[in-house]
Amino acid sequence: MTRLFAWSQRIGNALARLAQVLLGAIVLLVSADVLMRNFGQSLVWSASFVEYLLVYVTFLPMPALVRGKAHVCADFARRALPAPLRALVERAVYAICVAICLYLGAVACGSLLEAVRSGAYEIRTFDMPSWVVYLPMVIGLWLSSIEFLRYLLGLDSLYDGDPAQVEGF
Repeated sequence: MTRLFAWSQRIGNALARLAQVLLGAIVLLVSADVLMRNFGQSLVWSASFVEYLLVYVTFLPMPALVRGKAHVCADFARRALPAPLRALVERAVYAICVAICLYLGAVACGSLLEAVRSGAYEIRTFDMPSWVVYLPMVIGLWLSSIEFLRYLLGLDSLYDGDPAQVEGF
């Protein structure tokens, strides 16, 4: 299990770095398109491409954000609970997070496999295989389920530490 979690961390960190690069590319692409429009030209394909990249920058860094505790957390209700009940609620939250990530990852995987099977394409300003849209969802959600599993097994807690001191982000 330790090797699985170490593997997940390495892959998650690499995906987070890739998402950072993609965010930079989005900024450059939008800036270039705005600049070109001022000169009467346009990167016609850029809006569609940026939309696809936004799916990637949403789902690829998910596992690293879960591990790094870089999430939004309304902790006031949990803190009001007595310690034994708090621990039970934390475990329930972790189990729900694992289940949601696995379920949504399975739905995305089903859509990905159907897109591969049917050869479906996204048709906009350029054609792109539909499975490319589902790929980051499957990867991000399933790796996030592994990270939430770490918390469920008691190897760490989402609620320990200062969220303002997240490393690497």
